[in-house]
Amino acid sequence: MEDYDGGADLVRILRSHAQTHGDRVAVQLAHEQGLTGRLTYAEVDRRAQAVAALLRAFTKAGDRVVLLFPADPDFLPALFGCWYAGVVAVPLPYPVLGRHGERSLQQLAVGLEAVAPALVLTTDGLIAELGDQNAALLGRYASVGQAAAVGLPWENDRAGHEIAVLQHTSGSTGQPKGVLVSHQNYAHNLRMLTDFTRSIAPDVRHFQTVSWLPNFHDMGLALLLFTLHHAGTSTLIAPMSFLRDPGLWLRTISEVGGNLTAAPNFAYDLCVRRVSREAAAAMDLSTMGIMLNAAEPVRADTMHRFTAHFAPAGFQAAAFAPAFGLAEGTVFVSGLRYGGDPPRTIRFDRRSLQDGVARPGGLEATSHTLVSCGRRPDGMSVRIVDPAGHTECPPGTIGEIWVHGPSVALGYWQRTAQTAAVFAARLAGFDYHPYLRTGDLGFLWEGELFVVGRLADLIVLGGRLLQPQDIEYTIERSHPTLEGRRSAVFAYGEEEGRLAAVVEMRLNQPMDDDQRSALEAAIRDAVAAEHDVEISEVLILRTGAIPVTTSGKVRRARCRQMLLSGALAGAHAGSRG
Repeated sequence: MEDYDGGADLVRILRSHAQTHGDRVAVQLAHEQGLTGRLTYAEVDRRAQAVAALLRAFTKAGDRVVLLFPADPDFLPALFGCWYAGVVAVPLPYPVLGRHGERSLQQLAVGLEAVAPALVLTTDGLIAELGDQNAALLGRYASVGQAAAVGLPWENDRAGHEIAVLQHTSGSTGQPKGVLVSHQNYAHNLRMLTDFTRSIAPDVRHFQTVSWLPNFHDMGLALLLFTLHHAGTSTLIAPMSFLRDPGLWLRTISEVGGNLTAAPNFAYDLCVRRVSREAAAAMDLSTMGIMLNAAEPVRADTMHRFTAHFAPAGFQAAAFAPAFGLAEGTVFVSGLRYGGDPPRTIRFDRRSLQDGVARPGGLEATSHTLVSCGRRPDGMSVRIVDPAGHTECPPGTIGEIWVHGPSVALGYWQRTAQTAAVFAARLAGFDYHPYLRTGDLGFLWEGELFVVGRLADLIVLGGRLLQPQDIEYTIERSHPTLEGRRSAVFAYGEEEGRLAAVVEMRLNQPMDDDQRSALEAAIRDAVAAEHDVEISEVLILRTGAIPVTTSGKVRRARCRQMLLSGALAGAHAGSRG
């Protein structure tokens, strides 16, 4: 099963692994107390068939079944049980019923209403925690444990369905949308991921994957499926466990000999800040072959700091694997790199980038270092397009990233007009292919893709193109108390050129007016010096006030709405941020 057959389906692959690697651990859970919840390939397949037998009684082919799971090995048999039964799996965020339980249940209710599932698959723990009254919110529901206990015989009497997963986007530039990802999309994308991993670490064959990414996130789900495809072992960590203790992620890699993982850029910065050099030196990260960095802008200095901090643990810079992808493209689009060298970084003139053209060089103070997201795999077309005229841009010119190929999903759930606009774009001129408009901006340089930001977040001032994440990065470095703190920059108001910056910070005691003024001045001065723009309004907010997606991306458009409506007025930083 080493080479992927594009016509094969994942259920057949699981069955094959259950027969040939039945005793091998497929998935397990890591926490502070150790490794628990192990399921072998034979157990995953057996539990998946039990789920499918249960689903036969309550669904028909093509129905939608919601999956509500934390970091739990039973997510895997629930997912494959859906595919055995020929229904569409819909992973949704697991509700957190603590401090913000009411809001979490409201969000779940909205999601369930939009999906209209035939059944909800979840855990015995959530059912018990919800109680009879709140569990009624789920409609018809069952757990993998209940299905396994009943043990109904599975009968292969139902044809599969074209759609594998209704995958929700993060919602960073709007409301989350359901993406229709087919089995054939996964077949092609997993083959591309195989090419990608071999280009980074050709000697890695048996994958030991460690991941804290949520199972409802496209990258977290892809890691699970990729590891299963190669008959590897996935070790899961709860996202909140990682945020409380980032070292758990790296200690688990050290313990199990992890050689594949993935995370957004912020996670690597968090590890440098929160894991001491003494703790780092006690780990063994020499086995790490592919450390994927994606889902948000990749920072060269983040990779340098992480490499230096964890070099005593045996970590090698060449393991870093910057990549570009999105749910609408199944997950992976670009990232191939050959030669065994660290990721490629190039310093470009900042003012030229603001004019929409990439020109290498320039003084350090007037340049911006970008990280390459590598080359596209065979079978995918990646073009840089003028978003207004739909003409292809010359190499080195910034435009919207358009994608064509078998990994491009089928469209959005119940959004016909948006599907036509986003998934069926046409280039002006000779090219007749339908293209996926990613909404991301970038350029090609010597055949490699460089991503610079989001089209929807782009700030245009006096003809200059400003990326908010670059200004936010400057804010983070403008004052020691802002290091690692979340911020959002956006244009607002009727007057051209008005920029707002909202910044979170944690304080042991309230700031007085002089302290606040000094901090605001530091932010304004740093942004003016580095970007030659003025921040009209600075708001210092308590931790958690800036709205983010389920994957931690800042929702800048929502921030702008909240500022204009006055909703941020009561969120100023106080004594307990």
